Amino acid sequence: MTSHDSGRPVSLDHMRRLTDGFGIIQHADYALPDYRSGYCTDDNSRALVVSALHHRLHGDALSQELAITYLAFLRFAQRADGNFHNFIGFDRRPLDESGSEECYGHALWSLAYVLYAPPRQDILQPAERLFYQALPWVRKLEHPRSRAFGITALYWWWKAQPDKKEEAENMARPLADYLMTRYAEHAGPAWQWILPEMTYGNAKLPEALFRAYQMTGEARYLEVATRTLDFLCQKTFCGDMLCLVGNAGWYHADDTEPPIYDQQPIDAAAMVEASLAAFDATGEPGYLRRAWLSLEWFFGRNTLGQSLYDPQTGGCYDGLTEAGVNKNRGAESTIVLLQAQLSVLEARQQISETVLSEGESVSSSFEKAHIK
Repeated sequence: MTSHDSGRPVSLDHMRRLTDGFGIIQHADYALPDYRSGYCTDDNSRALVVSALHHRLHGDALSQELAITYLAFLRFAQRADGNFHNFIGFDRRPLDESGSEECYGHALWSLAYVLYAPPRQDILQPAERLFYQALPWVRKLEHPRSRAFGITALYWWWKAQPDKKEEAENMARPLADYLMTRYAEHAGPAWQWILPEMTYGNAKLPEALFRAYQMTGEARYLEVATRTLDFLCQKTFCGDMLCLVGNAGWYHADDTEPPIYDQQPIDAAAMVEASLAAFDATGEPGYLRRAWLSLEWFFGRNTLGQSLYDPQTGGCYDGLTEAGVNKNRGAESTIVLLQAQLSVLEARQQISETVLSEGESVSSSFEKAHIK
């Protein structure tokens, strides 16, 4: 199944290739599913969101079928107490007592998004049951990124069920206040960031604060969300090219500059999502350009000038290394590229008729960032 984002293919082929009747396989040996790697809730949660978003935009049968598979996986992975196992072997036996907080955050976010945009009505009730069984754990989250995913999940719950606004807001405030406290602890004139270092999925932190602002109307969340996302962009954009924080040591407040390699697709996709959330919260068109440029990272606007998209399989290569692209095409990389593409496509469709103050359409603002 292939659609298009401004001439770029949006293909579910490789995601389907990695998916069997149980869920999506974690890793790949080049384009070949690596069944020995088994399954994880993180990837199946992301794949569920992609399926729901793809169906929201295209109304296709394949994304409906995939959504059923991924939701059924989450049902299997959910423990009796509402939390989730993360790693499950190919023999379908859980490999952990309980998954990480981020695993939980991914699962809650995906269930909330399905409540907002169900690809078919007959999965709405089971998705809602799983969501409410898991929801109490959101109050127990401790780590910054898991709290950020919790906020994002609560935002989509609120969007799906507006009558739950007060409850979602009450749960989101302490999560957002924690991020604000961490910012107050670590930020300074030369380091406008929530933590003492930048590692992976950095843009998820300001994205969560933009969503907290939208839920609560608290201007202080918007202020710190704007400061931190702008600071992240200052550190990771070289002109019109996104140069992500590499995982070779990460980037600490006392470092002179971030490491360049290895750059991960999940970080580029997070920048797309955060930029679109920022535009959604503020209406500032500059964030649209950042979203588009972040998406272009996948297609060659990066430090090596190499595309991570594989047109033969519809997959995404696993990373950008100093020696070139990592030719494996695992689940995470492929899913996050699809999410980034579909999110930009949805934004273009939603605002194509909007007119900027300069008299220019928002759609053409996207086009100006495109590689000619």
